[in-house]
Amino acid sequence: MSVRARPYRADFAPMIIVRTFALACVVVSILYYAATAIAAERFARRAAKPPLSLPKIAPRVAVLKPLHGLTRSLPENLVSILEAAYPRIDYYFAVGSYEDPAAPIPAALRARYQFANLTLIVGDEPDCVNLKIAKLIRMAQRAEKADIFVMSDADIYVEQDYLRRVVSELVSDEKIGVVTCAYRAHPNHSVTSRMEALFVNTDFAPQVMLSEMIEPMRHALGATIAIKRAALESIGGFRAVKDNLADDFYLGRMAADHGWKVMLSSALVTISAEEDSFSHFWNHQLRWARTYRMVRPVSMATIVTHGPFWALVLVLLSKASIASLAALATVIAARLAMSAFMLRRVLKLPELKRDLWLVVVKDLLMTAIWFASFTSNKVLWGGRRLRVTRGGVMHEVKG
Repeated sequence: MSVRARPYRADFAPMIIVRTFALACVVVSILYYAATAIAAERFARRAAKPPLSLPKIAPRVAVLKPLHGLTRSLPENLVSILEAAYPRIDYYFAVGSYEDPAAPIPAALRARYQFANLTLIVGDEPDCVNLKIAKLIRMAQRAEKADIFVMSDADIYVEQDYLRRVVSELVSDEKIGVVTCAYRAHPNHSVTSRMEALFVNTDFAPQVMLSEMIEPMRHALGATIAIKRAALESIGGFRAVKDNLADDFYLGRMAADHGWKVMLSSALVTISAEEDSFSHFWNHQLRWARTYRMVRPVSMATIVTHGPFWALVLVLLSKASIASLAALATVIAARLAMSAFMLRRVLKLPELKRDLWLVVVKDLLMTAIWFASFTSNKVLWGGRRLRVTRGGVMHEVKG
């Protein structure tokens, strides 16, 4: 009795490989969600403690705020830093020109905070592709007496104990040269703004906390960079990153390369997610993804943690088998549980749990953006089109 051999299908082996890989990514994603929850809980406990004590004579701090354009949250953000409690402080705000709609805001605040040492600087340092750094250079030149520079983006809102936390942590060890902050996001009412906030709150923030738990920090975040003057001078000042897109990343990396420690603060700052259209959301996230790919290619390996995407791939390749549907349900449940934990316990944003239904939609969009990031090295930033080369150096694209 002869047995007829099954006909060979050339696509059978690759399909098994892809299906196995998808299943492995689903497992990795669930483990990743658990690990980020552990790291976030660790951060939350540290953030709940009171700030460290300042030295008897507190170091002189220069707050540097580069501004560009007017947003709904800008006045409130600037007021928050002016009302942050700290004994020895100078404030520097910078705009490219008086035509910038942000220029009147610091001028108006000067009258309200008459006892604050507040300076508005107009004009950019020449020969800088990065216009934010062009402003920071000018501000740092004016802050001749500062022991510590604390810079943050214009969309950052801070709590009253923010400066005490950041500065006390920075001076707690002579080897610490940079302290940086994780951040959370508040959306407005648009769906794209809510997805942007979900990305910050359920993707970026937990990733930062996990990274800090498992490896020494070697980069900084634009939400806050507090840096000692000695550390800044050791890397060549702000001019060292005048043409870099990811200037915050490289300020931390260069300080670490020069022997300084980089620390994640227990302070948590807040940004306003104000993306009012899908194109703004897409271009913003695409700029971040392409920046990561150019400055830290290993970060692109996070695609294996895109659980909902891989679970859907598994469902399609398994023809919606019971096991594949169970895997999809499990990964979605784990994803939503981690997201709810971040919003309620860690970031203190329980009201945003209403947007949990958007998490999976946002996750699938982020997977699409991950793939799109490989199609070009060009990004949009501040109304300018830039081409990013290896090492994060950018060049303006004319026309």
